[in-house]
Amino acid sequence: MKSLKKSKSLQKSKSLQKSKPLQKSKSLKKSKSLQKSKSLKKSKSLKKSKSLINHNTNNDIKHKEIKRKITRKVARQFEIDRVSKIAKLIPLFTKFYNKFSNNELIALKYYKGRGSYWQTQFLTNETKPREIYFPFYIYEEKSFRNDIFGPNSKQYPMLNSFDIKDIPNYIKNNYEARIKILNDLDSIYNKPDCPRLSGNEILFRGMILPKTFTKYKAGDTFIFKNFISTTADRNTAEVYSIGGVLFVLQDLTNIPFLYMPNSKINKNTGIDYSKQMSKNRPFMDLSEYTLPRNLEFKINKIEDGFVSPKNVIQFSWHRNKNKKNMSSFTKLNKLLKKKGFFNSTNEDSGDTEDDIIEKEIFPKIKIYYCSFTKWHPREQLIYDTMMKDAKYVLDENALSTWNDNW
Repeated sequence: MKSLKKSKSLQKSKSLQKSKPLQKSKSLKKSKSLQKSKSLKKSKSLKKSKSLINHNTNNDIKHKEIKRKITRKVARQFEIDRVSKIAKLIPLFTKFYNKFSNNELIALKYYKGRGSYWQTQFLTNETKPREIYFPFYIYEEKSFRNDIFGPNSKQYPMLNSFDIKDIPNYIKNNYEARIKILNDLDSIYNKPDCPRLSGNEILFRGMILPKTFTKYKAGDTFIFKNFISTTADRNTAEVYSIGGVLFVLQDLTNIPFLYMPNSKINKNTGIDYSKQMSKNRPFMDLSEYTLPRNLEFKINKIEDGFVSPKNVIQFSWHRNKNKKNMSSFTKLNKLLKKKGFFNSTNEDSGDTEDDIIEKEIFPKIKIYYCSFTKWHPREQLIYDTMMKDAKYVLDENALSTWNDNW
């Protein structure tokens, strides 16, 4: 009996001895595994940190390069480059527009006129339910019907009066006609021979800052749901900003675009129009590049800027924080006296007279530096879909214009 107990005790002892090295081995493996895991996490974290640093550094370098290219110090060279580019675009688009149908020319003409403003309001209308104001102002009606020329003009006869009893037909006919034109404009960008951007262009868009943009910060993305007018000329964009915001758009690689010349579109065929367009001069040109809808951009940087001195006359001084009832010369004198320029060299501040004038006198604008990221799919615009659950609102101011003598 004692022998059996002793035997069991020996077996238990051996089993424990064998178990301990196994536990130790497992513990070591687990420890090594944890160390390896921590090491990998640390390595990945370091790589991510380095990647972010490199990304930010690259962004800063790119931002400085863009600013260097668009600075007013090289305005003369920038203007020479702009004119040179437009001079090359005119024959390129003369050939492209040469094949256009009457409908495609109408789409161009409508966009060049009041259609640009209307489509922006219509396609970016995010009110729920969507609010549809009617009627159009009489001058908008006349402008629209002047844009419908050639064989299609008979489909949209000029209205001489607005019958408030016939609101449903008025809204349906008017909106269907305009939506069809937007679809025609969409189809132009789908043409295989539509010219495309190289990605090296720097384009500007000036506009009043929409309320929805106040929530955006550097690093955020946004989508232009409408067709957008841009320009290669910073001064032109500043004028259209009305002291609001200037977008600096870049990296638009392989995106189709339309050059919108200054010449009026009053021909029925692309052949006739292209002959007229080929006579354009690039010097007094808006340098307009019209881009397709649904382009997404990333905001790289947001900065405070000021309107170019040559464009100051376009803005009212009420946007300036130094608003006073005095001439700009008197304002400048008072400012420079306050800064001590008439009493000393003011070396301590580091500001020059030009810096002070720019910061304090010229109207301010926000500058958004943006990079193109994605072109979202564009579904055909359908009247019934766009107008579903819409709320119709009578615009009494617009209605009153139908009684005026136009």
